[in-house]
Amino acid sequence: MRMDGFLLGPGPAGRCDDYRVGGAVVHRTDAGWRMWYYCRDRAYDRPAPGTLGSGRIALATSPDGIGWERFDGPEELGSVFAPSSDPASFDASHVGLTDVTFDGRLWHLWYFGGDLTVRASQTRLGAVTGLGMRPGHAISPDGVTWTRVPGPATGGAILDYDPDRLYRAWPNAFGDPDGTIYVQTTSPTLDLGVFHTDTFVSGDGAVLTGVGPLVWADGERPWDSHGIVTRQVLENPFGVGRRWLMLYTGLDERHGRSVATADSDDGRHWHHQSDGPVLTAGEPGAWDSLGAAATRLVPVEDRLHLYYYGFSSLADDDSPRGIGLAIAHRRPGSPFRRVTTPDDQY
Repeated sequence: MRMDGFLLGPGPAGRCDDYRVGGAVVHRTDAGWRMWYYCRDRAYDRPAPGTLGSGRIALATSPDGIGWERFDGPEELGSVFAPSSDPASFDASHVGLTDVTFDGRLWHLWYFGGDLTVRASQTRLGAVTGLGMRPGHAISPDGVTWTRVPGPATGGAILDYDPDRLYRAWPNAFGDPDGTIYVQTTSPTLDLGVFHTDTFVSGDGAVLTGVGPLVWADGERPWDSHGIVTRQVLENPFGVGRRWLMLYTGLDERHGRSVATADSDDGRHWHHQSDGPVLTAGEPGAWDSLGAAATRLVPVEDRLHLYYYGFSSLADDDSPRGIGLAIAHRRPGSPFRRVTTPDDQY
């Protein structure tokens, strides 16, 4: 761990992650801990939106979930998954991720990508190559070497975005062992001021049937009044409450981001678990002082590890940003505390 509070920050010069890292997806396995994350290098040579959490996907390993070592993968600049070399593919510009699942035999990468067409938004981004993003699926026997699973949508994607939406991206997959999969994707409107989560079901992970938007059974809250940016859904680890637990990045009316929790029995109708977020932006002057987002919860014996993306500025390319860790005791309502030094483990 870096002494500035990062769990994982930008890598060495010339590597796939020497500019930005984030979106950690962490699994604890019998062979140790694994972290897949999006990354971008300063010399990224494809046209792609500059501010998004995407580029390539890299891997890091750890014996304890706290000290991490970068893994040199077989793809470009040490990554394990890179944009497609096919210019007609939906992910020829850039790729990012929000979920990795394991079915007992294969690893599944649920990712998103942008193509080489230009799409305009009603924001300061303007017209940008690769902004029209779609979700994709890849499989691997080892989590290192990945094979794309072609989908039925444009360029091999799983789904297309609706004409009135800017993109459909940041997919998550969860469900029962019989193969039924619920996939939720965030699809913002053209002004990027409000986000929507759409819910789908599938029996094979390829053909998805829409069942409608995510529903707040107990109404919206101030911290998620403008939607959910990213989320993770897992089996509820607390033994009380509804079947599924969702950790999500909520967007408020001022475009502030914070992390909150909700639970559900059916994967579509959700109930807030608390009266406020469980993780907010860090203290003024900290590397994560502007926001905490893109979380991943991993239960560990009597503790909960919460991995997150933190940043101190959206405008300054050289401002601190990276992957952090907060830890709580494994009981409902236990507060998360940021880990800031190698010896600070709650």
